[in-house]
Amino acid sequence: MIVIEVFRIIPEKKHKRYKKMVCLSEYDFEILLKNATPKECENFIKERSDEVYLVPGGYSIKGIFLLGTAIPVGFSGNAILFQFIKPCFGLFVLRMKDEAEEIKKLREQYKKDKNVKKIK
Repeated sequence: MIVIEVFRIIPEKKHKRYKKMVCLSEYDFEILLKNATPKECENFIKERSDEVYLVPGGYSIKGIFLLGTAIPVGFSGNAILFQFIKPCFGLFVLRMKDEAEEIKKLREQYKKDKNVKKIK
C-alpha cells in the first residue's frame, strides 16, 4: 500500500532525453534472419541491399531504437533492412517495406553526421 502511494505522488516528468518507446509489433515487418551473430547480420544485409550504412547505437527507425555500437542498415528498393536486438532473444535482421521516408532520413543523416558510415 505504501509503495502505491509513493508512486502516486511522483509527478510525471516530460524530459527531452526520454523518448517514447514503441513496440515492434505495431509495424508491418518480416524476419529475414534470426539467432545470428553481428557479423552474420552485417553480411546478410550487405548481400541483400543496394546501399548499407553503419549507424550508431540509439539511432531510431520509425521510433524503434537500435541497440549496439555500429548497426548495419541497408536499403533494397523502398525496403529497409536492419539488425535488431531483442534482449534475451538475440539478433535478428528485419525488413520493413515501403519505407522511402526512413531511407531519405538516413541518407540526410549520413550527409551531416560523421558517426554514420556508408559501407556499401
